[in-house]
Amino acid sequence: MHTEEQSVEKEMSVHGRRWETIHGSYFSDPEAARPLVEAICHAIDLSHPKVVADLGGGTGFILKELLRRRALLGVRLVNVDISPLQLQECQDERITPLQASVAQVTRKDLQAGSDCLLLVARAILHYFSRPDQRQLLSHLRAQQKEGELFVHHTSCFKNGKDAECLSLLYERMGTQKWFGTLAEMEALLKEKGWIVYQVRQAPSILLDSMDLAERYSLSPQQIISIREEIGEKYGQKPEVFTFTEDGFLAWLQAYVFTCQAV
Repeated sequence: MHTEEQSVEKEMSVHGRRWETIHGSYFSDPEAARPLVEAICHAIDLSHPKVVADLGGGTGFILKELLRRRALLGVRLVNVDISPLQLQECQDERITPLQASVAQVTRKDLQAGSDCLLLVARAILHYFSRPDQRQLLSHLRAQQKEGELFVHHTSCFKNGKDAECLSLLYERMGTQKWFGTLAEMEALLKEKGWIVYQVRQAPSILLDSMDLAERYSLSPQQIISIREEIGEKYGQKPEVFTFTEDGFLAWLQAYVFTCQAV
């Protein structure tokens, strides 16, 4: 099973309606989504796509936010997600649901053909282990024609130790999710065939250990064990990892990358 599938299967209990309220309602908050939505609007103005595909689009929130700003007449909007529970929450007839892995979806699946395709994504790259992340980006680049745009919101860190800290956290929660640095992500995108011509910061995702326990089926003892191990190895740092009475808080830094296929 691919790491994306493993991660999605593990956290299925918070998919569907619960997804809109977990992590402080981050994934249904228009203000949290604003940097990504604005970058997508700018990309639409630049490239005039006929197909916009949200990879790992979940409940369809980003595409619905896009439609609040733009009529997008004549544009095919595709919400790609591997989770049927997520797709069930998107009932907008203007959005086409597609149950598929983002690591396997093709241009043909998106019915893009010779039309201009804009790929967008939010918080999906870390669903893949480090080697799988490289394979994913190679696959996505192969679906695009030269000049087409890829706009994605991705969690990464300016500081390498902070990236290591959050990667260890997710490893201890039983996932293969991995986080790198901002510089590593820019270099990887260039290596895989995109020019990165804009990077803007997005609001960090606040992770409360209570939500994480629900999402990853962790016991109170596991939460305390994780807190102690990470605290001992990395210490506490504001807006990265801090202790609470019963657990911890952690933050995923996030950036929006606008990339052009070359």
